[in-house]
Amino acid sequence: MSDSILVPLSALDQNGVETSSITLGYILKSVDGAALEAAAKRLVDKWRLLAGRLEWSKDLSTWCIRVPLEGNVSHRVKFTTNKLAVPLSDTPITILGESSAEILTRPALKNFRHSSTPSSLSAFSSSNSPIVSIHVTELANCTCIGISVPHGVFDAFGIGQVIRGLNAELGYRPWVVPVFSETNIMRETLNELAAASPLYGEEPATLADVRREFAATNVRNVVTFGAGIAYEYLWKKANVKAVYLGEAVVKGMVQKVKDEVKKSGAGWVSTGDVMVAWFLKTAFAKETDKNLVCVTTTISLRSTLADKDPAFENYTHNSIMPCSMAPLTKTELATKSLAELAVLNRQTIDAVRNVPFVQAYNHWVAKIGGNAIPTRRLGADSWIFSNQVIGHLDEIDFGSEMFAFWHWNAPLIPDHSVLLNKFKGGYIIEAGIRPSRWDAIAEDVASMKA
Repeated sequence: MSDSILVPLSALDQNGVETSSITLGYILKSVDGAALEAAAKRLVDKWRLLAGRLEWSKDLSTWCIRVPLEGNVSHRVKFTTNKLAVPLSDTPITILGESSAEILTRPALKNFRHSSTPSSLSAFSSSNSPIVSIHVTELANCTCIGISVPHGVFDAFGIGQVIRGLNAELGYRPWVVPVFSETNIMRETLNELAAASPLYGEEPATLADVRREFAATNVRNVVTFGAGIAYEYLWKKANVKAVYLGEAVVKGMVQKVKDEVKKSGAGWVSTGDVMVAWFLKTAFAKETDKNLVCVTTTISLRSTLADKDPAFENYTHNSIMPCSMAPLTKTELATKSLAELAVLNRQTIDAVRNVPFVQAYNHWVAKIGGNAIPTRRLGADSWIFSNQVIGHLDEIDFGSEMFAFWHWNAPLIPDHSVLLNKFKGGYIIEAGIRPSRWDAIAEDVASMKA
Protein backbone atom coordinates (compact mmCIF):
# COMPACT_ATOMS: atom_id res chain seq x y z
CA MET A 1 0.00 0.00 0.00
CA SER A 2 1.34 3.42 -0.96
CA ASP A 3 1.99 5.92 1.83
CA SER A 4 0.32 8.67 -0.25
CA ILE A 5 -2.37 9.18 -2.85
CA LEU A 6 -2.76 11.72 -5.64
CA VAL A 7 -5.99 13.74 -5.47
CA PRO A 8 -6.65 15.46 -8.82
CA LEU A 9 -8.26 18.88 -9.10
CA SER A 10 -10.75 19.81 -11.82
CA ALA A 11 -10.89 22.36 -14.60
CA LEU A 12 -12.84 24.67 -12.28
CA ASP A 13 -9.77 24.85 -10.04
CA GLN A 14 -7.75 26.16 -13.00
CA ASN A 15 -10.11 28.67 -14.58
CA GLY A 16 -8.40 31.77 -13.18
CA VAL A 17 -8.52 30.93 -9.46
CA GLU A 18 -5.27 28.96 -9.65
CA THR A 19 -3.27 32.20 -9.62
CA SER A 20 -4.58 33.53 -6.30
CA SER A 21 -5.02 32.60 -2.68
CA ILE A 22 -7.57 33.50 -0.02
CA THR A 23 -6.83 35.05 3.36
CA LEU A 24 -9.55 35.29 5.98
CA GLY A 25 -8.82 37.91 8.61
CA TYR A 26 -10.28 37.99 12.10
CA ILE A 27 -9.81 40.87 14.56
CA LEU A 28 -10.42 39.95 18.18
CA LYS A 29 -9.49 40.89 21.69
CA SER A 30 -6.87 38.20 22.25
CA VAL A 31 -6.03 34.59 21.45
CA ASP A 32 -4.19 31.67 23.01
CA GLY A 33 -1.61 31.21 20.24
CA ALA A 34 -0.32 27.88 21.52
CA ALA A 35 -3.84 26.44 21.64
CA LEU A 36 -4.56 27.71 18.13
CA GLU A 37 -1.38 26.17 16.73
CA ALA A 38 -2.09 22.85 18.45
CA ALA A 39 -5.65 22.84 17.07
CA ALA A 40 -4.33 23.53 13.56
CA LYS A 41 -1.93 20.59 13.83
CA ARG A 42 -4.73 18.29 14.94
CA LEU A 43 -6.80 19.58 11.99
CA VAL A 44 -4.24 18.62 9.34
CA ASP A 45 -3.53 15.30 11.05
CA LYS A 46 -7.21 14.30 10.84
CA TRP A 47 -7.96 15.84 7.43
CA ARG A 48 -4.89 14.61 5.59
CA LEU A 49 -5.80 16.48 2.40
CA LEU A 50 -4.68 19.66 4.19
CA ALA A 51 -1.28 18.10 4.85
CA GLY A 52 -0.73 17.48 1.15
CA ARG A 53 1.49 19.29 -1.31
CA LEU A 54 0.58 20.69 -4.72
CA GLU A 55 2.05 19.02 -7.79
CA TRP A 56 1.36 19.00 -11.51
CA SER A 57 0.51 15.64 -13.05
CA LYS A 58 1.67 15.24 -16.64
CA ASP A 59 -0.33 12.03 -16.94
CA LEU A 60 -3.58 13.66 -15.86
CA SER A 61 -2.78 17.13 -17.23
CA THR A 62 -4.04 18.78 -14.06
CA TRP A 63 -2.93 20.12 -10.71
CA CYS A 64 -3.15 17.54 -7.94
CA ILE A 65 -2.60 17.25 -4.21
CA ARG A 66 -0.15 14.60 -3.03
CA VAL A 67 -1.78 13.48 0.23
CA PRO A 68 0.28 11.65 2.87
CA LEU A 69 -1.62 8.76 4.45
CA GLU A 70 0.93 7.95 7.14
CA GLY A 71 3.44 9.66 9.39
CA ASN A 72 3.63 12.86 11.39
CA VAL A 73 2.28 15.84 9.42
CA SER A 74 2.35 18.55 12.10
CA HIS A 75 4.92 20.44 10.01
CA ARG A 76 2.40 20.70 7.15
CA VAL A 77 0.64 23.70 8.65
CA LYS A 78 2.47 27.00 8.56
CA PHE A 79 2.05 28.94 11.80
CA THR A 80 3.73 32.35 12.15
CA THR A 81 3.44 35.11 14.72
CA ASN A 82 4.36 38.75 15.19
CA LYS A 83 4.05 41.09 18.16
CA LEU A 84 3.88 44.87 17.87
CA ALA A 85 3.74 47.39 20.72
CA VAL A 86 1.44 49.65 18.72
CA PRO A 87 -2.33 49.65 18.20
CA LEU A 88 -4.07 48.67 14.99
CA SER A 89 -4.23 52.22 13.73
CA ASP A 90 -5.37 51.93 10.12
CA THR A 91 -8.89 50.88 11.12
CA PRO A 92 -10.78 51.73 14.31
CA ILE A 93 -12.05 48.97 16.56
CA THR A 94 -15.81 49.29 16.17
CA ILE A 95 -18.21 47.31 18.33
CA LEU A 96 -20.79 46.01 15.88
CA GLY A 97 -24.30 45.01 16.94
CA GLU A 98 -27.69 44.14 15.50
CA SER A 99 -28.61 47.80 14.88
CA SER A 100 -25.23 48.80 13.42
CA ALA A 101 -24.85 50.42 10.01
CA GLU A 102 -21.19 51.29 9.45
CA ILE A 103 -18.59 51.89 6.75
CA LEU A 104 -15.41 50.05 7.75
CA THR A 105 -11.82 50.71 6.67
CA ARG A 106 -9.91 47.56 5.79
CA PRO A 107 -6.70 46.98 7.79
CA ALA A 108 -3.33 46.10 6.27
CA LEU A 109 -2.94 42.55 4.97
CA LYS A 110 0.50 42.24 6.59
CA ASN A 111 -1.16 41.81 9.99
CA PHE A 112 -2.96 38.67 8.75
CA ARG A 113 -0.64 37.07 6.21
CA HIS A 114 3.07 36.30 6.36
CA SER A 115 4.99 37.79 3.45
CA SER A 116 6.37 34.36 2.44
CA THR A 117 2.92 32.85 1.86
CA PRO A 118 2.52 32.02 -1.86
CA SER A 119 -0.53 32.75 -3.98
CA SER A 120 -0.56 30.60 -7.13
CA LEU A 121 -0.66 26.81 -7.28
CA SER A 122 2.66 26.83 -9.13
CA ALA A 123 4.25 28.87 -6.32
CA PHE A 124 2.82 26.51 -3.68
CA SER A 125 4.26 23.59 -5.64
CA SER A 126 7.73 25.01 -6.29
CA SER A 127 8.16 26.08 -2.65
CA ASN A 128 6.54 22.93 -1.21
CA SER A 129 4.46 25.24 0.96
CA PRO A 130 1.74 23.90 3.26
CA ILE A 131 -1.82 24.32 2.02
CA VAL A 132 -2.92 26.00 5.27
CA SER A 133 -1.10 29.02 6.72
CA ILE A 134 -2.04 30.82 9.93
CA HIS A 135 -0.54 34.16 10.91
CA VAL A 136 -1.13 35.86 14.26
CA THR A 137 -0.23 39.47 15.01
CA GLU A 138 -0.59 40.71 18.57
CA LEU A 139 -1.05 44.47 18.77
CA ALA A 140 -1.55 46.85 21.68
CA ASN A 141 -5.34 47.02 21.28
CA CYS A 142 -6.28 43.73 19.58
CA THR A 143 -5.08 40.52 17.96
CA CYS A 144 -5.26 39.77 14.22
CA ILE A 145 -5.56 36.20 12.95
CA GLY A 146 -5.21 35.35 9.27
CA ILE A 147 -5.96 31.96 7.73
CA SER A 148 -4.68 31.53 4.16
CA VAL A 149 -5.28 28.80 1.58
CA PRO A 150 -4.84 28.54 -2.22
CA HIS A 151 -7.96 29.57 -4.14
CA GLY A 152 -7.04 26.91 -6.71
CA VAL A 153 -7.96 24.29 -4.10
CA PHE A 154 -10.90 25.87 -2.25
CA ASP A 155 -13.82 28.15 -2.93
CA ALA A 156 -15.86 29.73 -0.10
CA PHE A 157 -17.59 26.44 0.74
CA GLY A 158 -14.29 24.54 0.82
CA ILE A 159 -12.49 27.02 3.05
CA GLY A 160 -15.62 26.97 5.20
CA GLN A 161 -14.96 23.27 5.77
CA VAL A 162 -11.45 24.22 6.94
CA ILE A 163 -12.91 26.80 9.33
CA ARG A 164 -15.48 24.35 10.72
CA GLY A 165 -12.80 21.72 11.29
CA LEU A 166 -10.51 24.21 13.04
CA ASN A 167 -13.40 25.47 15.15
CA ALA A 168 -14.19 21.93 16.24
CA GLU A 169 -10.55 21.26 17.13
CA LEU A 170 -10.35 24.48 19.15
CA GLY A 171 -13.25 23.22 21.24
CA TYR A 172 -12.16 19.56 21.24
CA ARG A 173 -15.46 18.61 19.58
CA PRO A 174 -16.03 15.75 17.12
CA TRP A 175 -16.47 16.64 13.45
CA VAL A 176 -16.89 14.88 10.13
CA VAL A 177 -13.74 14.93 8.01
CA PRO A 178 -14.57 15.75 4.35
CA VAL A 179 -14.07 12.89 1.91
CA PHE A 180 -11.18 12.88 -0.56
CA SER A 181 -10.01 10.24 -3.01
CA GLU A 182 -8.03 9.56 -6.17
CA THR A 183 -11.20 10.23 -8.14
CA ASN A 184 -12.48 13.80 -8.35
CA ILE A 185 -16.24 13.78 -8.92
CA MET A 186 -16.22 17.26 -10.46
CA ARG A 187 -13.46 16.33 -12.89
CA GLU A 188 -15.27 13.11 -13.85
CA THR A 189 -18.62 14.86 -14.27
CA LEU A 190 -17.21 17.67 -16.41
CA ASN A 191 -15.38 15.12 -18.58
CA GLU A 192 -18.60 13.14 -19.03
CA LEU A 193 -20.54 16.27 -20.00
CA ALA A 194 -17.79 17.29 -22.44
CA ALA A 195 -17.95 13.91 -24.20
CA ALA A 196 -21.75 13.64 -24.20
CA SER A 197 -24.08 14.94 -26.89
CA PRO A 198 -25.38 18.44 -26.14
CA LEU A 199 -28.22 18.50 -23.63
CA TYR A 200 -29.38 21.75 -25.18
CA GLY A 201 -30.70 22.63 -28.64
CA GLU A 202 -29.71 26.18 -29.42
CA GLU A 203 -27.05 27.79 -27.28
CA PRO A 204 -28.71 28.95 -24.05
CA ALA A 205 -29.46 32.68 -24.00
CA THR A 206 -27.92 32.78 -20.53
CA LEU A 207 -24.58 31.74 -22.03
CA ALA A 208 -24.65 34.70 -24.43
CA ASP A 209 -24.79 37.01 -21.40
CA VAL A 210 -21.76 35.26 -19.87
CA ARG A 211 -19.82 35.31 -23.17
CA ARG A 212 -20.32 39.09 -23.33
CA GLU A 213 -18.68 39.51 -19.90
CA PHE A 214 -15.84 36.99 -20.32
CA ALA A 215 -13.29 36.22 -23.01
CA ALA A 216 -10.35 33.95 -23.78
CA THR A 217 -7.31 34.33 -21.56
CA ASN A 218 -4.89 35.58 -24.21
CA VAL A 219 -2.25 38.32 -24.04
CA ARG A 220 -4.51 41.05 -25.42
CA ASN A 221 -7.38 40.28 -23.06
CA VAL A 222 -5.10 39.94 -20.04
CA VAL A 223 -3.48 43.31 -20.82
CA THR A 224 -6.91 44.91 -21.31
CA PHE A 225 -8.16 43.47 -18.03
CA GLY A 226 -5.02 44.58 -16.17
CA ALA A 227 -5.22 48.06 -17.68
CA GLY A 228 -8.84 48.34 -16.57
CA ILE A 229 -7.91 47.41 -13.00
CA ALA A 230 -5.02 49.90 -13.02
CA TYR A 231 -7.34 52.63 -14.35
CA GLU A 232 -9.82 52.10 -11.51
CA TYR A 233 -7.28 51.83 -8.68
CA LEU A 234 -4.71 54.39 -9.87
CA TRP A 235 -6.74 56.95 -11.85
CA LYS A 236 -10.22 56.66 -10.32
CA LYS A 237 -8.69 55.96 -6.87
CA ALA A 238 -10.89 52.95 -6.14
CA ASN A 239 -10.33 51.69 -2.62
CA VAL A 240 -11.39 48.63 -0.66
CA LYS A 241 -13.74 49.20 2.24
CA ALA A 242 -16.71 47.38 3.70
CA VAL A 243 -20.19 48.21 4.83
CA TYR A 244 -21.65 46.38 7.79
CA LEU A 245 -25.40 46.15 8.27
CA GLY A 246 -26.47 44.58 11.55
CA GLU A 247 -29.03 41.81 11.85
CA ALA A 248 -31.96 44.10 12.69
CA VAL A 249 -31.11 46.48 9.84
CA VAL A 250 -30.91 43.62 7.34
CA LYS A 251 -34.12 42.01 8.55
CA GLY A 252 -36.04 45.27 8.19
CA MET A 253 -34.79 45.91 4.65
CA VAL A 254 -35.24 42.32 3.49
CA GLN A 255 -38.73 41.92 4.90
CA LYS A 256 -39.90 45.07 3.15
CA VAL A 257 -38.52 43.83 -0.18
CA LYS A 258 -39.89 40.31 0.28
CA ASP A 259 -43.35 41.71 1.04
CA GLU A 260 -43.22 43.74 -2.18
CA VAL A 261 -42.05 40.73 -4.20
CA LYS A 262 -44.79 38.54 -2.76
CA LYS A 263 -47.42 41.19 -3.49
CA SER A 264 -46.27 41.46 -7.10
CA GLY A 265 -46.35 37.68 -7.59
CA ALA A 266 -42.78 37.74 -8.90
CA GLY A 267 -41.66 34.69 -6.94
CA TRP A 268 -39.06 34.48 -4.19
CA VAL A 269 -35.83 36.33 -3.39
CA SER A 270 -33.09 35.58 -0.87
CA THR A 271 -31.44 37.92 1.60
CA GLY A 272 -28.38 37.84 -0.66
CA ASP A 273 -30.47 39.02 -3.63
CA VAL A 274 -31.65 42.00 -1.59
CA MET A 275 -28.12 42.83 -0.44
CA VAL A 276 -26.84 42.77 -4.05
CA ALA A 277 -29.73 44.96 -5.21
CA TRP A 278 -29.22 47.48 -2.40
CA PHE A 279 -25.45 47.76 -2.83
CA LEU A 280 -25.63 48.13 -6.60
CA LYS A 281 -28.50 50.61 -6.67
CA THR A 282 -27.03 52.71 -3.87
CA ALA A 283 -23.52 52.86 -5.37
CA PHE A 284 -24.90 54.37 -8.59
CA ALA A 285 -27.46 56.65 -6.91
CA LYS A 286 -25.78 59.85 -8.11
CA GLU A 287 -24.55 58.76 -11.55
CA THR A 288 -26.37 59.67 -14.76
CA ASP A 289 -23.81 58.96 -17.50
CA LYS A 290 -24.48 56.64 -20.44
CA ASN A 291 -22.26 53.75 -19.30
CA LEU A 292 -23.97 50.40 -19.04
CA VAL A 293 -23.91 48.52 -15.74
CA CYS A 294 -22.88 44.88 -16.31
CA VAL A 295 -23.32 42.51 -13.38
CA THR A 296 -21.94 38.99 -13.00
CA THR A 297 -22.55 36.71 -10.02
CA THR A 298 -20.54 33.61 -9.17
CA ILE A 299 -22.67 30.66 -8.10
CA SER A 300 -22.04 27.25 -6.57
CA LEU A 301 -22.89 24.20 -8.67
CA ARG A 302 -23.21 21.86 -5.70
CA SER A 303 -27.01 21.78 -5.52
CA THR A 304 -27.25 21.60 -9.34
CA LEU A 305 -25.01 18.54 -9.60
CA ALA A 306 -26.21 16.84 -6.41
CA ASP A 307 -28.96 15.11 -8.40
CA LYS A 308 -26.22 13.30 -10.32
CA ASP A 309 -24.24 12.50 -7.19
CA PRO A 310 -25.26 13.50 -3.62
CA ALA A 311 -21.55 13.75 -2.75
CA PHE A 312 -21.54 17.14 -4.50
CA GLU A 313 -23.39 18.63 -1.52
CA ASN A 314 -20.13 18.44 0.45
CA TYR A 315 -17.65 18.81 -2.42
CA THR A 316 -14.50 20.55 -1.14
CA HIS A 317 -12.90 22.09 -4.23
CA ASN A 318 -13.98 24.87 -6.56
CA SER A 319 -17.56 24.51 -7.71
CA ILE A 320 -18.16 28.02 -9.00
CA MET A 321 -19.45 29.28 -12.31
CA PRO A 322 -20.49 32.75 -13.49
CA CYS A 323 -23.90 34.01 -14.54
CA SER A 324 -24.50 37.47 -15.94
CA MET A 325 -27.47 39.83 -16.13
CA ALA A 326 -28.43 41.60 -19.32
CA PRO A 327 -26.76 45.06 -19.16
CA LEU A 328 -28.67 47.81 -17.36
CA THR A 329 -28.58 51.52 -18.12
CA LYS A 330 -28.08 53.77 -15.14
CA THR A 331 -31.55 55.15 -15.77
CA GLU A 332 -32.98 51.64 -15.46
CA LEU A 333 -30.97 51.07 -12.30
CA ALA A 334 -32.30 54.31 -10.81
CA THR A 335 -35.95 53.65 -11.67
CA LYS A 336 -36.13 49.97 -10.70
CA SER A 337 -37.09 49.26 -7.10
CA LEU A 338 -34.98 47.12 -4.78
CA ALA A 339 -37.60 44.41 -5.20
CA GLU A 340 -37.33 44.49 -9.00
CA LEU A 341 -33.53 44.33 -8.89
CA ALA A 342 -33.58 41.51 -6.33
CA VAL A 343 -35.96 39.53 -8.54
CA LEU A 344 -33.72 40.16 -11.55
CA ASN A 345 -30.71 38.84 -9.63
CA ARG A 346 -32.66 35.75 -8.54
CA GLN A 347 -33.94 35.05 -12.06
CA THR A 348 -30.40 35.35 -13.45
CA ILE A 349 -29.10 32.81 -10.93
CA ASP A 350 -31.97 30.35 -11.30
CA ALA A 351 -31.71 30.41 -15.10
CA VAL A 352 -28.22 28.82 -15.02
CA ARG A 353 -28.70 26.29 -12.25
CA ASN A 354 -29.24 23.37 -14.60
CA VAL A 355 -26.98 20.74 -16.13
CA PRO A 356 -27.49 21.84 -19.78
CA PHE A 357 -26.08 25.28 -18.92
CA VAL A 358 -23.14 23.73 -17.09
CA GLN A 359 -22.40 21.66 -20.19
CA ALA A 360 -22.83 24.60 -22.57
CA TYR A 361 -20.59 26.84 -20.47
CA ASN A 362 -17.82 24.26 -20.33
CA HIS A 363 -18.12 23.56 -24.07
CA TRP A 364 -17.58 27.28 -24.68
CA VAL A 365 -14.64 27.55 -22.26
CA ALA A 366 -12.98 24.58 -23.97
CA LYS A 367 -13.42 26.26 -27.38
CA ILE A 368 -11.65 29.44 -26.21
CA GLY A 369 -8.67 27.58 -24.79
CA GLY A 370 -9.84 26.28 -21.43
CA ASN A 371 -9.73 29.52 -19.47
CA ALA A 372 -11.90 32.66 -19.36
CA ILE A 373 -11.11 36.13 -18.04
CA PRO A 374 -13.50 39.04 -17.30
CA THR A 375 -13.73 41.57 -20.09
CA ARG A 376 -13.22 45.30 -19.79
CA ARG A 377 -14.69 47.52 -22.50
CA LEU A 378 -15.47 51.16 -23.07
CA GLY A 379 -18.91 52.29 -22.06
CA ALA A 380 -19.45 49.56 -19.48
CA ASP A 381 -19.06 49.43 -15.70
CA SER A 382 -18.39 45.76 -14.89
CA TRP A 383 -19.14 44.25 -11.48
CA ILE A 384 -18.69 40.75 -10.06
CA PHE A 385 -20.62 39.69 -6.96
CA SER A 386 -19.65 36.69 -4.83
CA ASN A 387 -22.05 35.66 -2.08
CA GLN A 388 -19.91 33.61 0.30
CA VAL A 389 -22.49 33.04 3.01
CA ILE A 390 -22.48 29.35 2.01
CA GLY A 391 -19.07 29.06 3.71
CA HIS A 392 -20.16 30.33 7.17
CA LEU A 393 -16.70 31.86 7.37
CA ASP A 394 -17.39 33.87 10.51
CA GLU A 395 -18.48 30.85 12.55
CA ILE A 396 -15.35 30.16 14.55
CA ASP A 397 -14.76 30.70 18.25
CA PHE A 398 -11.19 31.68 19.08
CA GLY A 399 -12.12 32.06 22.75
CA SER A 400 -12.34 35.85 22.67
CA GLU A 401 -14.70 38.55 21.45
CA MET A 402 -14.45 39.07 17.69
CA PHE A 403 -14.57 42.66 16.43
CA ALA A 404 -14.36 42.24 12.66
CA PHE A 405 -13.99 39.81 9.78
CA TRP A 406 -12.22 40.48 6.47
CA HIS A 407 -11.46 38.65 3.24
CA TRP A 408 -8.56 39.08 0.85
CA ASN A 409 -7.78 37.59 -2.54
CA ALA A 410 -4.01 37.76 -2.89
CA PRO A 411 -2.16 39.16 -4.68
CA LEU A 412 -5.03 41.43 -5.81
CA ILE A 413 -8.80 41.54 -5.97
CA PRO A 414 -10.07 43.17 -9.18
CA ASP A 415 -11.93 46.44 -8.74
CA HIS A 416 -15.71 46.25 -8.40
CA SER A 417 -15.53 42.71 -7.10
CA VAL A 418 -18.02 42.55 -4.24
CA LEU A 419 -17.87 39.93 -1.48
CA LEU A 420 -20.86 39.20 0.76
CA ASN A 421 -20.44 37.43 4.10
CA LYS A 422 -22.37 37.03 7.31
CA PHE A 423 -20.94 38.47 10.53
CA LYS A 424 -22.63 38.58 13.94
CA GLY A 425 -25.97 37.87 12.31
CA GLY A 426 -25.68 40.81 9.90
CA TYR A 427 -23.97 41.23 6.55
CA ILE A 428 -20.51 42.57 5.76
CA ILE A 429 -20.07 43.61 2.12
CA GLU A 430 -16.50 44.28 0.91
CA ALA A 431 -15.62 45.93 -2.39
CA GLY A 432 -12.94 47.93 -4.16
CA ILE A 433 -14.92 50.76 -5.78
CA ARG A 434 -14.59 54.45 -6.62
CA PRO A 435 -14.71 56.97 -3.73
CA SER A 436 -17.80 58.64 -5.20
CA ARG A 437 -19.63 55.31 -5.02
CA TRP A 438 -18.51 54.75 -1.44
CA ASP A 439 -19.74 58.27 -0.66
CA ALA A 440 -23.18 57.40 -2.04
CA ILE A 441 -23.28 54.22 0.06
CA ALA A 442 -22.05 56.09 3.16
CA GLU A 443 -24.83 58.65 2.74
CA ASP A 444 -27.48 55.93 2.67
CA VAL A 445 -25.87 54.14 5.62
CA ALA A 446 -25.91 57.40 7.61
CA SER A 447 -29.65 57.74 6.95
CA MET A 448 -30.19 54.28 8.47
CA LYS A 449 -28.76 55.58 11.75
CA ALA A 450 -30.76 58.82 11.75
